[in-house]
Amino acid sequence: MGTPYVECLSSYLQRLAQHHHLRPWQLYNHELVPLIKNQEYLLSIDTNKTAIRQTFLSGKTTPSNLSVVNGLKNMTKAIVAAVEQLTNRDDLRCLTWVTWLGVWRSYDCPLKYFCAWCPHCYQVWKEQEEVIYLPLLWLFKEVRFCPIHHTLLESVCPYCRQTMLNFCQPGYCSHCGEWLGRKLLPLDLTNYFPLPEKLNIYQQKVFGLQDFIRITPFLSQPPRIKNVCDYLYEYCSHLDLQQFKDVDDSLWIDLDLFALPEKCAYFYSFGFSVHFFYDLFRYLNISQPSTFPVVYLYVIFRPLKERRVGHLF
Repeated sequence: MGTPYVECLSSYLQRLAQHHHLRPWQLYNHELVPLIKNQEYLLSIDTNKTAIRQTFLSGKTTPSNLSVVNGLKNMTKAIVAAVEQLTNRDDLRCLTWVTWLGVWRSYDCPLKYFCAWCPHCYQVWKEQEEVIYLPLLWLFKEVRFCPIHHTLLESVCPYCRQTMLNFCQPGYCSHCGEWLGRKLLPLDLTNYFPLPEKLNIYQQKVFGLQDFIRITPFLSQPPRIKNVCDYLYEYCSHLDLQQFKDVDDSLWIDLDLFALPEKCAYFYSFGFSVHFFYDLFRYLNISQPSTFPVVYLYVIFRPLKERRVGHLF
């Protein structure tokens, strides 16, 4: 935790079952589901389903399953609370995206429909006898390549050509059981992006996600939309009219709302999208790894009373 490569909760649950010599369905049905069965209404709100057990069936590959366990759903909080109760831990929210439920749009799932992995990472971890797991970062739709090895993330078994089930043992195909790790040569990413600007934007998005994942354990409380709106209000309060208009045009947002920051939560009841933050950081020239430190996120999500107007950057 506190790094961009924290494990996702679904991977943790798989390894937890294996460690206790249980089949995953035994852990889910007999230990986890009984703790959350009285919160069926949350699952219904998130996925239009009424059976919590369906979420944990390993044979299900519906888009909702990964996002319910790892993502940005109301039910995710209940699942996290249940697993923390079973394990005597209080930090497992950091294995999901649920900390940001008060900022992102809950209906705009940022996760892939199927598991994805870097074969090179798997092979290196196996050779070094490290834990084989599935990082949360790999599950985001925006992440197409491994940031470490510059290899394409895979989602189809190279042996049986099937996509992985949503809940499977990390490192092995959930259908044929073959090992999924192998060494690969790094790719020239310029071949995948027609313009250098496109590659730069892609890299910026990945750096941004890494920083959001990295900062999660250090937040004293879950951030809220109002934190972002208060920050933008402070930032824009000392701009002249032309600078204000430039921000308005760049971010595709009506900044007149920030004249009354106490009303922002009402106007943005559905939250911001991930793309909004990409645009915000790009406009503020936070576009390179060396100039995108976690401190910018601390500035935004620090309580208002701890900030000083005019000294944000």
